[in-house]
Order: sequence, then C-alpha cells, then structure tokens
Amino acid sequence: MTALSFYISSLKNEFIKLKRTFAFWLTIISALLFPILFFIAFFLKHETNTPKHGVNPWDYFMTVQIENSTPFFIPMFIVLITSLIMQIEHKSLGLKHLFALPVPKWSIYFGKLSIVIFAIITTYVYYYLAILLSGFLLGLIHPDLAFLNFQPEHFKYLKMLSISFVASLGIIGIQFWLSFRFKNFIVPLGFGMFLAIIGIIVSQAPQSIYFPYSFSVLSVSLGDKMPLILGVSSVIVYSVICFLVTSIFGYFHIRKLNIK
Repeated sequence: MTALSFYISSLKNEFIKLKRTFAFWLTIISALLFPILFFIAFFLKHETNTPKHGVNPWDYFMTVQIENSTPFFIPMFIVLITSLIMQIEHKSLGLKHLFALPVPKWSIYFGKLSIVIFAIITTYVYYYLAILLSGFLLGLIHPDLAFLNFQPEHFKYLKMLSISFVASLGIIGIQFWLSFRFKNFIVPLGFGMFLAIIGIIVSQAPQSIYFPYSFSVLSVSLGDKMPLILGVSSVIVYSVICFLVTSIFGYFHIRKLNIK
C-alpha cells in the first residue's frame, strides 16, 4: 500500500468509529446551541430588535452571534471534542491494538488528527447554517424583523468564521497531543479547560498574542487591528506555526512511546 492508501484507510476507519459516539452528536448539539438561544431572544423581543427602515437586519444578527459566541465557545468545544474522540481509543485499548497492526504510526496519528479537524469544521458549517435558518424562520414569524427583505453578506461572515477556525489551530494541535498522550480523560480536559479560561482572562494583555488559548478571542476582539506579519494577521501566523510544531512534535513523541 502507498502512503496515501494508508492515510485514506485510516480516515475511513475513523469516520466509522466517529458515527457511533457521543462526539458525533456533540458536533450537532454544539452548533445548534447559540443559534437557538439567539432565536429565542429575537422571537421574544422582536419589537426591540426591529431594524430601522432600509437597514439590513442580517448584519447585526450574524455579527453579534459570531462575535459573542465563537471566541469563548470554540476553545472549550475543541478541548471537549478532542478529549472525547481520543477517549474512545483509550477506553477500549484501541491504541494498543492499532499500534500493533502493520500500518505506519503516522497514518494513525494524522488520521485521527484529521478527524478532529473535520469534526470542528463540521460544527462551524452546522453553526453557520443554523444561524441562517433561524434568521429565515424569524423573518417568517415576525415580518417586521425584515430578514426576508435582505440577503446576508455571506463572504463577510464566512471570513469571520474562517479566521476564527484558523486562529484555533494552535489549540487543536496542543489538545490533540495531550489527548493522545494521556489515557486519563480528566488530564487533557482539565488542562485544556483551565488554559482556555486563562486565555479569555489574559486576552486583554499585549503578551496574549503569544498564548494560543487567547488566539480565538483576539481574532474577533482585535479584528483588523491585529498586527500583521508579511501582510497576514499575526494571530493566524502564530496559530498555524503552533499547530505545525505541536503536530510534528506530537507525532515523533507518540511514535517513541510504548503504548500500554
């Protein structure tokens, strides 16, 4: 088998396992949570949220959700979903079985990492679709909200979500290695939750630009004011570097471990 064949085979196996777990449903539940809350808020107080004549209601509706939910929710979600996906293997001693198979360890490691990234991207997609659906439903129920009279600026909002995702790559790399390394579910979960909270608290400090768990908050709070590196937001650059370093380090570290 070629390297690509090993990788594809690993992905297929991970997809099958993911469908049978709570982690799969968590991607859907997490994506629907905030859109449902905002739907209820706009539904109950539609008079207050009625836009002025000629104002696109989608701008406020979409922006306020993305800016208030993703910076704080995404780090927590990444910590939880990564820990859950890896706990599947640890509970069933699956890693020991996988590492005993005549397949490259890199295909196992990066196959699982790809599934984690896929689960997070899927949540972003469901989240965006849920916001759109809730807006259209509000427009049908309360025409005065004017959602059906305007079109959302998809490019603007998809750009915000894309930046949020890339800014979270650093956390993904760190949490995946921790979840792969430690059998105890509490270790990566507790460590990640603690750092995610710290990241929110210290996000106002200038030094937070070097702290991966603050990147998601900074990507939204600073936006276009973020310092640039070669024309690219420094948060994006540092997040990608952190992801690459931790992913490569994690693989070489795991490869030398004696999985028990």
